Amino acid sequence: MNDLEHIAVEEMELYALGALGEGEAAELKEHVASCYECAIKLAETHGSAALLGFAAKLERPAGTIKTELMARIHAEREKEHAYPWPLHVHGPDAKQAKPEQASAEKIPWRNLVLVVIAATLALVSAGLWWQNRRLTAELSKERQATGTLREDHRQIEKLMNILAAPDTMTVKLTGTGEGARGSGAVKYNGRLGIMVYTAQLPALPMGKSYQIWLVPRKGEPINEGILRPEVRAWANLWTAAIPAGAEAKEFLVTIESAGGVSQPTGPRVLEGAN
Repeated sequence: MNDLEHIAVEEMELYALGALGEGEAAELKEHVASCYECAIKLAETHGSAALLGFAAKLERPAGTIKTELMARIHAEREKEHAYPWPLHVHGPDAKQAKPEQASAEKIPWRNLVLVVIAATLALVSAGLWWQNRRLTAELSKERQATGTLREDHRQIEKLMNILAAPDTMTVKLTGTGEGARGSGAVKYNGRLGIMVYTAQLPALPMGKSYQIWLVPRKGEPINEGILRPEVRAWANLWTAAIPAGAEAKEFLVTIESAGGVSQPTGPRVLEGAN
């Protein structure tokens, strides 16, 4: 294997199982350190090897396993306490009497496999979390778009109902006073309890708002809402509900304090009689 070639799948599997020779294993490690593609494949091979270990059938331990284990532990403890202090031997046999240095404890290959599995699961979890977050954001946008379409549909239904009804009345609004250059129109239907209106008016200073009123033939003017020319309404139209039994005499638009008032007190800018 040279630096330009990728590692064969068979060699990766042997390495993951610990069955590759030391020289070949060293050559494989050196190649993986500089080859991203082979490093990814090797990690996947480690994961597959781990899954093979988990797939093995578990055997039920023998009934004597507990007794044998306790006897082994007892024997190990007696061995440890047999020489509570180190022996010092002098003379020509001193070298032979020196205890062997404990070799560095090797990490079991199963632990390495578990580390690879944990890292793989962490990457998968992170990917799923990011994908879920993206899908949630897209779903939120779709819901907003659906809500907008539903509102448009309701407005279209109101407009079609009032325009198609034979008893719908139309009142033209003309400018007066500060709104002399303004204009507007109202279509209303007392039977359906709906009015649709539009208006062309200049923007107001801070703290002021336009308010539209239905003036019945009997009783006080009825507030039909705030009219905001600076905010684009649906298709440049606004809709409002008409109280049952309210027979319109005229319609007014006045300038009032921001937020509106219960009865018209400000100057008229639009008006139209039925």
